Amino acid sequence: MNQEMITPVISRESLRSQVEQLVHKDRMTYAEAICEVCESLTIDPEDIVRIITGPLRVKLEAEAINRNIIKNSTSTLFQ
Repeated sequence: MNQEMITPVISRESLRSQVEQLVHKDRMTYAEAICEVCESLTIDPEDIVRIITGPLRVKLEAEAINRNIIKNSTSTLFQ
């Protein structure tokens, strides 16, 4: 059976931009903002993990460490 590549509904840059806007304008956390974008686009948050990269990923991981969601010694949030 041939598996087709699923085209992302949102680009990395668009995701970053929307998340940053929600964080700064609406004072959401990065996790909340990502979930909000997913909900507005009806995307499962697990499906968007692969496009969370670069500075957005670093900020999300730092937020998780600061909120004691992951330990500082944990290598990364996404493995």
